Amino acid sequence: QSHLFESCFSSTSATPSSSGAINESFYYVRGDEKEIGAADQMTIAAYSGFLSREQASLALIGKAEDKVWLDAMLSETNRPSVDIYTLEDVLTKVPCTSGCKYVLCEIGEHSTSAALSFAAASADAVLVATQDNKDVLEKYGITLLKDLRGVDADWAVTNPDLTFNSHVSVLQQPGAPVPLADLSVRCGALTWFGDGDCKTSTLAPKALGLLESGDSIVIGWGGGDDPEWDCVHASTVQGAMGVIAADFAVNLGILMRDGTTTLPPFTQNISYPDVREPTGKHTVSFVMSDGDNVQWVLNDWSSPTGGNDWWSSEQRGQVKIGWTFNPTLATIAEPVFKTIFGGKTENDEFIAGPSGAGYSFPNDFTDTAFDAFSKETAFQMSAAGQRIVNVLADEGKIEEMGPLLEQDGIDAVFLYEYNGYSELEGKLDFVNGKPVIGGRFNLWTPGFYDVDSLVQALKDLPNLTDSSTSDGYSVIPVHAWSHNVTDVVRAAAMLEEDGRFDVVLPSE
Repeated sequence: QSHLFESCFSSTSATPSSSGAINESFYYVRGDEKEIGAADQMTIAAYSGFLSREQASLALIGKAEDKVWLDAMLSETNRPSVDIYTLEDVLTKVPCTSGCKYVLCEIGEHSTSAALSFAAASADAVLVATQDNKDVLEKYGITLLKDLRGVDADWAVTNPDLTFNSHVSVLQQPGAPVPLADLSVRCGALTWFGDGDCKTSTLAPKALGLLESGDSIVIGWGGGDDPEWDCVHASTVQGAMGVIAADFAVNLGILMRDGTTTLPPFTQNISYPDVREPTGKHTVSFVMSDGDNVQWVLNDWSSPTGGNDWWSSEQRGQVKIGWTFNPTLATIAEPVFKTIFGGKTENDEFIAGPSGAGYSFPNDFTDTAFDAFSKETAFQMSAAGQRIVNVLADEGKIEEMGPLLEQDGIDAVFLYEYNGYSELEGKLDFVNGKPVIGGRFNLWTPGFYDVDSLVQALKDLPNLTDSSTSDGYSVIPVHAWSHNVTDVVRAAAMLEEDGRFDVVLPSE
């Protein structure tokens, strides 16, 4: 079994002559300082992915957060950055030579997905353009290869002349083609969407059918009435390792390591006793949700300190919090992972998920696929320094977590159910000698608990301080879209004032 995204490290690269000379400088295309049209952004993003097959040479910057991660990447390479501002600047500084061609599409139509897929499947440089910017390409001697305007949603997936990466698939709406364009082209991955409905569309099974069971991932996000459940379920049933939410993530193909070096494992440096002595208090661990959402992590979640009340909260570090986090970020965006990891306090702990290597519903796997998923999850968690995995299942059955807990690198499972997270009501049991713990109460409004009602519910628990049973422990899922660090700090202060509670890290 290979590891996720390894196929992107050894993709069918173009020869140096087809993309121009290797560049010492790295070019920032500054869309944050000067407006760049949608067509030019798409062309630049896809071209940057092609260049990154050999050596990343340029990246599109749309906002300040984009530059933070690229600066972190360049700081380790000693490559100077140069600011440029237009598509013409790109083609001047990084010429697309030796028979470079382009395909024509219309943003928002199926032809966008088809054009990105065509470029991804091509060994040579194929740029993606629209009627708005094709004249610029032709000015630089880049000629039309194919006009894809008007093609159907399944044009690429059913084209016998195109071969795609069987380990990575990009689910991205054609109205927003810039995110993931670079990754799609770098990895040689199919880009698809159709109507985005993974439950009813005929496109989804065709696209997912190209993937290798037990050794593949879908990256992006779907559409339809319930894109989360429908697409996670469909990908898991197919045998892919789920979905990585990344539909507004840019430059992942550039931030991805090149595969020539071995990634050193991160460590969280958390020390805790093998056996926790009874304290006569009720143990509570708050766990922030949605850290698997890569596009959120790259954008609002990690904005400059004070910019939000999640990871960038000025109150972070005051109380102990567990943070769900996608372990594969250590592979697909090492500079991001390293930068975030470097800002961790002793009161922060990252746990994997949901649900491990990708957001999947493990109860939907075949036995063989779940075994492969578990091994890959353990590998990715080891690289990311994580020991606990948060699993989100559409049926939370404790006894089914065996394959994950057979792995040496996984110490525990925090098990949530899709409809409500804490439907197991704090149940705790052991599988393969390791704990599986259900959420007790959700800090999630509306519909569940706010800070005051949560604290009261914890105070009202029977056998509150009996640490010899599951009654003495509570995992509290914190719904990131309705609650934040400030709310956790306030809840922890109220519990401390009561005197019968200890707020701990997940590993404690």
